Amino acid sequence: MRIVYIHQHFNFPWEPGWQRPWQFARRLARAGHEVTVICGGREAARRRLDGVEVRRLAVPYENAMAFGQRVRSFISFMTRASWFASKVKADVVFASSTPLTTAVPGMIASTIRRAPFVFEVRDLWPEAPVALGFLKNRGAIWAAEKLEKAAYRSADHVIALSPGMEAGVKRVWPKVGTTVVPNASDVENFAPSRHSRSEVRAELGWADDETVLFYAGSFGVTYDVPWLIQLAGELHQRGEKFRVVAYGEGADTEKCRRVASGFGLSPLQVLPGKIPRTEIERMLPAADIAVSTLVDNPSLEINSLNKVFDALAAARPVVFNHAGWLPEVLAANNAGWQLSRNPATAADQLLEGMRSGLIDVSSGSQAALALAQREFDRDLLFDKFLSVVENAARHPRTPNTTTPSQVG
Repeated sequence: MRIVYIHQHFNFPWEPGWQRPWQFARRLARAGHEVTVICGGREAARRRLDGVEVRRLAVPYENAMAFGQRVRSFISFMTRASWFASKVKADVVFASSTPLTTAVPGMIASTIRRAPFVFEVRDLWPEAPVALGFLKNRGAIWAAEKLEKAAYRSADHVIALSPGMEAGVKRVWPKVGTTVVPNASDVENFAPSRHSRSEVRAELGWADDETVLFYAGSFGVTYDVPWLIQLAGELHQRGEKFRVVAYGEGADTEKCRRVASGFGLSPLQVLPGKIPRTEIERMLPAADIAVSTLVDNPSLEINSLNKVFDALAAARPVVFNHAGWLPEVLAANNAGWQLSRNPATAADQLLEGMRSGLIDVSSGSQAALALAQREFDRDLLFDKFLSVVENAARHPRTPNTTTPSQVG
């Protein structure tokens, strides 16, 4: 089966960033399918790796971009990917958001190639950017809502990354078939480092008697990394043996550096910069607790946060500064704890919880790995993903006959 996989933000395993597209694409190839990935990046490139043909278009994108710059990047990729995707023979066209505009090359290629279309929803657009205040223009909101409805209506099936996202899809177009396939835990990839924690800690200079809090991900404004740096400062002022390391970059990088300096912390030690995926797999198991942060907005609580699934694979429990389905799942399995949004209060909760045993890193680590293996292992979730793609090819829906008045 020939599969065209459209994803603007695709990363190879040695690059920083999200790995779901690569991990699923190479597994599709391993399952015997012919996979062509169309993605964006700083420079145009074409390469074949593990049976996957990757066509990278020269469409730069960075989390630190202003909103207008991001929109221009999205439109550029939408236009160029539509051209390239339409020229590739396909039995199934698969497109993944965000941005929502990736649906356009998916719909165009599906129509031209007369192939089923599977759409993956990573974020609810335009619901999330409107709720966050990023999208305010009424005309743009109207256009985005129309595109969202068209994408769901055109899809043979929609994959959502969380139950909340699935519910959001159904609110817009109840008729479409949906399946929840959340982000995954690469349990096997983290195994070597899970067994060499002491050696890696010694190499990194992390003392045995200090508790290491670890963050790796975007410093975009929605992730509230400054909260974590303030937490680090509060723990530092109390003289506690904690080390906080936050790996990444984004719009809030400079703000985080200022916060660290204000608490007398070394920005270089607390904020070492971006690291490739391979370094996350090596270093995260050596930490004690992983951290997940988000700004206080309900629209973000349905997110399928990759860093949480990495923590589970690394056998690390997670502390959250936010609510949502993931904190609830981890709390129910004794693998995570929610702290206050006030950094000073959160520091008190963390210290008291560890002293009282309510926050037990040892048992939390065991529970985290068990949860990863039982519910979120990459291979388990890929089987679910594969069944959706193969079923779409075997049982394409009847061509859409919806009239303009029904679209409304």
